[in-house]
Amino acid sequence: MIQGILFTLMGFVDSLMIGQLGEGAISGLGNSSQLLSFSFLLFAALSTGGSILISQYSGANQSHKLVHVAQSMISTGWLCGLLLGGIFYFFAEELIAILTTDIFQPREEWSAVPEIAGSYLRIVAFAVPCMLLSQMVSAVFNASGDTKTPVKVSVFFNVVNFAGNYILIFGLKLPGIAEPLFTPLGLRGAAFATLIASAGQSFVLLVFLMRRYSIANLLTPNREYLKKIIELGYPNTIDGFYWQGARVFYTVLMNSVGAVAYAGYAIIRTFKGLFMLPVGGLQQATAIHIGKLLGAGKFRQAQACANSAIMAGLVIMTIPVVLLLLLAHPLLGLYKIQAETYELAYVCIWVLAFSLYFTSVNSVIPGLLRAGGDAKAVMNITLISFIVVGAPASFILGIWCDWGLIGAFIGISLEEVFKAGLFIRRMRRGLWLKNLVR
Repeated sequence: MIQGILFTLMGFVDSLMIGQLGEGAISGLGNSSQLLSFSFLLFAALSTGGSILISQYSGANQSHKLVHVAQSMISTGWLCGLLLGGIFYFFAEELIAILTTDIFQPREEWSAVPEIAGSYLRIVAFAVPCMLLSQMVSAVFNASGDTKTPVKVSVFFNVVNFAGNYILIFGLKLPGIAEPLFTPLGLRGAAFATLIASAGQSFVLLVFLMRRYSIANLLTPNREYLKKIIELGYPNTIDGFYWQGARVFYTVLMNSVGAVAYAGYAIIRTFKGLFMLPVGGLQQATAIHIGKLLGAGKFRQAQACANSAIMAGLVIMTIPVVLLLLLAHPLLGLYKIQAETYELAYVCIWVLAFSLYFTSVNSVIPGLLRAGGDAKAVMNITLISFIVVGAPASFILGIWCDWGLIGAFIGISLEEVFKAGLFIRRMRRGLWLKNLVR
C-alpha cells in the first residue's frame, strides 16, 4: 500500500508542480503520462505472469524455479525498455498528436500541446528502460513476499524526485526571499527529475535483488520460463490494452470537448489514482497470499481470503471517500486553473466519490482471478464493460447531450458499476481455484 502511494506520489508531485504553469502544461503532462501508461502495457505480461508463478513457486517451496522466472522477467523487461525509449524519443510529437487528434491536421495547424508534451517525453524516453527494470524487480520482491524492500527504495527516490522537481521546474526560487538562481526549466525540469529518480531507483533495486538471489544472466531470458510467463500474463496485457484503450478513448473525447475539459479530467484522474491506493495495496497483498495458498493446494482458505478481501476493500474505501469530499476545495486550490475548470472538476469529485466503491471491487477481484490463472475472464469483462456501457454512455452524455466533462465522467463511472457486477458473478463461479505449479 505504501509502495503504491509513493509511486503515485511521484506522478502527483509532477502534476501539482506543473499545475502552477497553467492548462497547457497540465495537458502536456497528462497526455505524456497517458502515452507512457498505455505503452507499458506491452510488458504487463512479464510482471503479471511472472508474479503469478513466483507466488505459487514460493508457496510450493520451489525457490530454484523462482530464480529462473525472475531472470526471465528482468532481462526481457529492460531490453524491451531500450526499444520503447527509442520510439518515444524519435516520434514524441507524432505520438502525442494522435491523442490530441492533431495528427489529422496539417502540421502547421497543430495545437501547442504536442510540442509541449514532446519536449517532456523526449527526456523521459531515457528513463523508460529504468522504469521497466524497476517494475520487474519490484514485482519479484513483492510476489516472493518481500514488500518492504521496494518501499524503502521508493521512499528515498521520491524525496530525490520531489527535490529535483522543485529545483529544476522553478529554478530554485525561494518565494519572498530570492529570485530563481538559474533559468527555470518548467515541464522539462519535471522530466529531468523523473529521469534522475528513475535511474537511481532501478540501480539500487537491482543491487538488492542480486544480493538476495543468484541470478547469473541478465542479458538472456530462460526461454522455457519466459514462455510460461507469457502464457499466464498475456491475457493481462490484452486486458490492459482494453483498459488503457478505453482511457485513450476518454482522453480523445475530453480533448475534443476542449482544453478546459481535459485539464479538469487530468486533475480528477490524478485524484482517483491517489485515493484508490489503499485498496490497490490490498489487491496486491490478496493476489500474493492467494497465489501462495493455491500453490500449496489450500483452496478453501483461498476462497475465504477472497471474500474477506472484497469486504475489507469496501470498508477501507470509506476513508478515502470521506477525505476526498472534505479536501476537495483545498486540493483543487493547489492548481492554478481557471474558475470554469475548478467548477467542473469539483462536480466530478462528487461523481468520483460515488464510483470509488465499485472501483474498489474492480481492483481486488481481478488480482485473485489472475492468481488462479483465470486472467482471460478479466480481459473479457474489461472489454465488454467498455463497449456496452463506458464508450456509449460517455459519448452520449458528454457529446450528444452536450454535458461536456461532467456527462462524460458520469458515463465513465457507470462503466465501473457495470463491471463490478460482472466481476462478482465471475468470482462466485470458482474457476480461479487452481494450482498452476504441480
